[in-house]
Amino acid sequence: MLTKALHYAFILSGLALTSFGINRVYADNVAATAGDNPAIGAEVLAVPGVTDLGRRAGSAPIDVVVTLRFNHIDELNQLLKEQIDPSSPNYRKFLTAAQFDERFGPTAEQLNRVNGELQQAGFQITQTSSNRVLVYAKASSAIVENFFKTELHSVKQADGKDRYMNVTPALLPDTLVPLVLAVHVDNLIVAKVGAHPDSITGPIRGPDGGYTPIALASSFNFPVQSGHDGTGHTAAIIIDSNVADSDLSSFFSYFPIKRTGTITREIVSGSGGTNGDVDETALDTETIGGLAPGANIILYLIGALSVADINGAAHKIVTDNTAEAVNMSFGGNEFKDATFAAALKQGNAEGITFVASSGDSGSNGGIVSWPAVEPRVLALGGTDISQSSGQYVHNKAWSSSGGGVSTLYAIPAYQKGVKGLASTTNRNVPDVAFPAYYTDTFVNGGWVGLQGTSWSSPIYVALQLEINEVKGQRLGWVNSAIYSVFKKEHYATDFYDVTKGSNGEYSAKTGYDNVSGIGSPIGEALAADPNL
Repeated sequence: MLTKALHYAFILSGLALTSFGINRVYADNVAATAGDNPAIGAEVLAVPGVTDLGRRAGSAPIDVVVTLRFNHIDELNQLLKEQIDPSSPNYRKFLTAAQFDERFGPTAEQLNRVNGELQQAGFQITQTSSNRVLVYAKASSAIVENFFKTELHSVKQADGKDRYMNVTPALLPDTLVPLVLAVHVDNLIVAKVGAHPDSITGPIRGPDGGYTPIALASSFNFPVQSGHDGTGHTAAIIIDSNVADSDLSSFFSYFPIKRTGTITREIVSGSGGTNGDVDETALDTETIGGLAPGANIILYLIGALSVADINGAAHKIVTDNTAEAVNMSFGGNEFKDATFAAALKQGNAEGITFVASSGDSGSNGGIVSWPAVEPRVLALGGTDISQSSGQYVHNKAWSSSGGGVSTLYAIPAYQKGVKGLASTTNRNVPDVAFPAYYTDTFVNGGWVGLQGTSWSSPIYVALQLEINEVKGQRLGWVNSAIYSVFKKEHYATDFYDVTKGSNGEYSAKTGYDNVSGIGSPIGEALAADPNL
């Protein structure tokens, strides 16, 4: 059980998810999608803030990622439905990674055919994922353009590094259409995390005044308060920066929180070093590790928040199949990516829960955040936690909580019939909400107050690990179960309703709203609910 924190005055410096706007466009037909034409391997990313430097030199190197198709996709889709259907004999009967590969994964023969086609065209195969889904290859720009019938340009982004992208759709050769789901021929940064300073007054908890894991566990009655601390369960964090163990130790020892779980790293791409996004890594790790002190945490470190690197981490996680809940505190304006969606399907089939922050730009002009908008991801909005007369206040939305309606994803079955949705035809964001404002984090040798749905997401991940411990099993794609409980019980026992505040276009109200979703889970009650 966590213990009470000390009280201090504070200056708050906030962590806010800053998104790049992304839309998929085409040279000839803006209405087309890769789903309409399987020969389209890569669409064209339109990313604001990108400067086109002109056609890339034919000799310049290009890194390419080719995604192979799963086999028996109809059977897989049916299994995924049955795994969340309490009336099905396959309900929550999840697969191991080996079982998934055997039933649905690309075969060695299929992989060899793809590799052979690439090598014959002049590509060098640099790496293949162990589940045979991802093929990493390298070739000159001229070879890539000729093979995929596209045009590549060098571009400039804010980081100043060598970036490139296709400016026309990349087309698959006829021989690869039955075997390949998608190809990535760009290295654009598509998502971002960031910190910004702020100064407020209010209740105090940590050295800089932010609320702490102890406050959250008490306020939302997490199962850790009754002994379920995540022991034997594992979370994954996808992030592009490492964090110093000394910072983590300083955070846990201050409160004090006795950690018994492990914290390890998997370098998926890049050097695994520390960079400007270290605030986010510290926030995620300290939140999960503080709320679930018995849980193991694996940092899946990537070189950049590019599509290729994010996908690499997602597929590594589902191939390892060690973590049962995945935190993604980053985002960019919504788009569809078949490679990422394939990782979500495999992870759900294995019982893995994916969680993402809904963004820190409020209603954001009607644009919602990816990956939170993915129907197989639980989208976490933000609330403003405070105290009044010694009691925690749970009903106020955070004014920058990301929320709205997708323009690309249809409404998932679990949201149908819910009152209060802004749309009855498209995916609504967020699903639930936890505090975004504000917390204390120890990073770079000192304390800093941080804010954002980047905090809300790891709060839920910690809860999911404790729920899994209470239930004695993984819950996987938990969205359907959460909405099912809400439809049956509303706010009787398992959720706090968030009824005050606005994110711009949407206002919090009784029931579901596109600021806080259903509201905030009450940990112990939800974990013990037989309907979950």
